[in-house]
Amino acid sequence: MIQRHLIQTIIAVILYLVTALAAIYLINPQSIVNFVGPSAALMSGLLLLWGVTPFIAVVVASPLLAISIRYYFNLDANVAVMTIAVLAITLQGVWVRHLAYRFIHYKKWITSRKHLFFFLLRIGPIGSLVSASAVLVIAMLDNQVMQGSFFYTFINTWSASMLIAVFFIPLLLMVKNTEEFTFTKRLFVGVTSIFGGVIIFVLLKTSQFEQQYFRQTLFQQSSAEVKRLILAEIETVENKINSTGAFFKASEHVKLDEFILFSDSIFKQNSSVRALEWAPIVTFTQRAAFEQKNTDLFGADFKITERLANGQIGIAEPRNQYAPLHYIYPEKGNQVVLGLDVFSNPQHILNMQNVIDSGELVASAPITLVQDKLASPGMLFSKAIFLPSSHGKSSYAKQNEGRASKSTAQKNLSLLSDNTLLGFVVAVVQFDAFFERLTKDKSLDVNLLIQDVSNSAKPITLFGHTFPTTNRNVDTKTISFFSRHWQINIGEKQPWFSQSQSWQAWAVLVGGTIGAVLFQMLVLMMAAYSRELGLQVDIKTRALILARERSEQKSSAKTHFLQTLNTEFRVPLLALKSSVEQLKKKGINNKDVNGISHAGSNIAMLLDTMMDLSNIESGKITPKSDCFDFYGFLQRIESVIKASNHYENKSTYFLIDESVPHYINSDELYIQKLLHALIESAHHVLATDMLRLSIKLHKQKNQERSASLFFTVSSLHPATDGLNKELFNKEKNKQLTTDSTSLAMAIKYSQLLRGDTNLGVLSSGAGVLNSSIQITISSNEEQEIQQSLTFDLLK
Repeated sequence: MIQRHLIQTIIAVILYLVTALAAIYLINPQSIVNFVGPSAALMSGLLLLWGVTPFIAVVVASPLLAISIRYYFNLDANVAVMTIAVLAITLQGVWVRHLAYRFIHYKKWITSRKHLFFFLLRIGPIGSLVSASAVLVIAMLDNQVMQGSFFYTFINTWSASMLIAVFFIPLLLMVKNTEEFTFTKRLFVGVTSIFGGVIIFVLLKTSQFEQQYFRQTLFQQSSAEVKRLILAEIETVENKINSTGAFFKASEHVKLDEFILFSDSIFKQNSSVRALEWAPIVTFTQRAAFEQKNTDLFGADFKITERLANGQIGIAEPRNQYAPLHYIYPEKGNQVVLGLDVFSNPQHILNMQNVIDSGELVASAPITLVQDKLASPGMLFSKAIFLPSSHGKSSYAKQNEGRASKSTAQKNLSLLSDNTLLGFVVAVVQFDAFFERLTKDKSLDVNLLIQDVSNSAKPITLFGHTFPTTNRNVDTKTISFFSRHWQINIGEKQPWFSQSQSWQAWAVLVGGTIGAVLFQMLVLMMAAYSRELGLQVDIKTRALILARERSEQKSSAKTHFLQTLNTEFRVPLLALKSSVEQLKKKGINNKDVNGISHAGSNIAMLLDTMMDLSNIESGKITPKSDCFDFYGFLQRIESVIKASNHYENKSTYFLIDESVPHYINSDELYIQKLLHALIESAHHVLATDMLRLSIKLHKQKNQERSASLFFTVSSLHPATDGLNKELFNKEKNKQLTTDSTSLAMAIKYSQLLRGDTNLGVLSSGAGVLNSSIQITISSNEEQEIQQSLTFDLLK
């Protein structure tokens, strides 16, 4: 007993692990929820056969399964998920056992199509609701989301569990109940079910592949679109900065209202630029005049300021040149940075020397703006604006030409190649609103995490936060622009299990499931119907056997009765014959004595007929198949009929067709009795004294020697003779179960010789009596042997 349970447990553990891992591997996308439905259906089937042993296997193998899932599939098989899965598998097994117990215990599930239908309904659609419901909770835990519709996940798990149950459990029961099915039937059902299961699996697998391919394609398109839109937004910012730089480069002097008018036209285009700023080059000697001029312009005390070490803003220290923010658009909200020297920006954020050296647009690291106390980071895009040397040198350049003590850095600040530095165009850029629009775009439907990774040791988050990646497509894009490097992490908002599915996915899932269940039900229905027919045949066979036994008993009783009656009649009949013989010996041979003798002969003939009928019905008589001269036999019959007193004043003409052979193999004695009974009954039924007996042969196809002899008795003059219509109709309606002893014996003799006797009517209205027997045409060797015997007798 212990050894049997141990073997069952080992088998259950192996099947459980193989089924769970195969389900996770084969069902796309790979997820921990995939194994619950198939494993629950498998364990339900084993529970119906082995009791609690599969439960032990599930509990023992689940930790090993969790480790395998983590190692091979990198899925989070945590304690909560595995606990719920084990409980779901156990509960479904108990539920299915409760639903199908009577069908299994009394072996009713295959006895009829009705029982089979309700059995499949209980183990499949109804039982699978348990694992499908549990998967909803597991999916929420695994995907780390509580919102969205998991209905497709519910139907998908329900379908997988139901298909495994409908295909696996009946095959398992057929293997167990081998006495209920023949080997051929088990082989047919098994092979057909496996073939159908493979076809359905290939169909669903192909559909899953197409769905995931379409999903992956859409995600890749969204990912590429996100990158394209971000680059397009950066290009828009670049174009606005270049336009502003060209504006200052093309004008010798730009007034504030001109700058505002120009910037206003640029800002009408929606972009991430928060502010445009112009910072001209101002020398130390020009500082006082510059501050006074702008105090009058803005109507407020204007000072050149700088960013202090503690991040605050203070009055700029004296130095050779400054680049204060002179014009700002929009001014509202940005007054705090008006006059701020851009040369004071921290070197790690935006090195102005790099801006001058590059001659191109340079972007700063993400920073918290002075005018923005919120957490949203911003960026400074800056470009140095140079005036070509052909336009003449500015006062700033002239004042610095004679300074021999300038440092190399100051030389770089004053001159670059042959161009004169006019100032800097600075754009304050915040991409939050743009990124927010991307995440809310339903056509993209993605989460974004964008980081500045220019300093790989310390990435800075520009937008978003870490999002869950379980059961989601994830992509990482890297873009480089203006000395910055961004890493864009893109992921689906919803996992596959809570995403809305196309009607094609629903059609394949629902249609494939229904088709597979109907296919398996049809196969099992055929087996059930075959079993029903087998049971009905067995019942009918037993009934026929009982009827035959009763008939044999009745026939035996009848035969015994007839034998007893024959014996009892024979004794007085023998005494009567003996008395008649004694009277004849004494010379008494008058009419009365002859009448008594004739009556005794008739009684003896009736007793012989009765015994023949009894022996035929009881099967004690077996006809012979001896070779004899059929033409000579017919001549003897004709002679006997003509010489018989019984046929006095009656005549019978024999018409033999040329197809009738001379020698045949049959029972000569019973053919003789058949002809006598046939002729006698024909005189009575056809009501005529002149008969015509036609004899024809009909050969059977593909059999050279087997043939049928037909005896047709009709009136010689049907137009003048009468017809015993009352008796004829009686005979025909009763199907020859008549009161005529001779006709009854004709029927029995023909049946004994594997033929039949019946009545018919010609087109002229004349009646005929037909009889047929089966014969074998004698071979040449048999004819020669019979002829030699005849010649020996003649000698």
